[in-house]
Amino acid sequence: MAVLPPDASFNDFARYVEARQGPKTRLELNELWAWRQKLAGVKFDVGRGYRSTLPADEQDLTMNQREAKVVREAKAQGRNIEPVGKRWV
Repeated sequence: MAVLPPDASFNDFARYVEARQGPKTRLELNELWAWRQKLAGVKFDVGRGYRSTLPADEQDLTMNQREAKVVREAKAQGRNIEPVGKRWV
């Protein structure tokens, strides 16, 4: 077994760890299990929710690319674009 599945039990985890790292005490296994449970709960925000609210042609653009697109479209309509100040990002 190359990688332990997320729904593995403590006994599966103990067998996996001992096969990879050798014998461990019950305390070490409990600490490793607690660490695994903590890491399993980490979630990453990659901006998918926000991007889904954007138009389809802008969903894969970076902030700089979206800004350049807005400026291009405004200039094409004959508007005069003047930056107000630095962006907060």
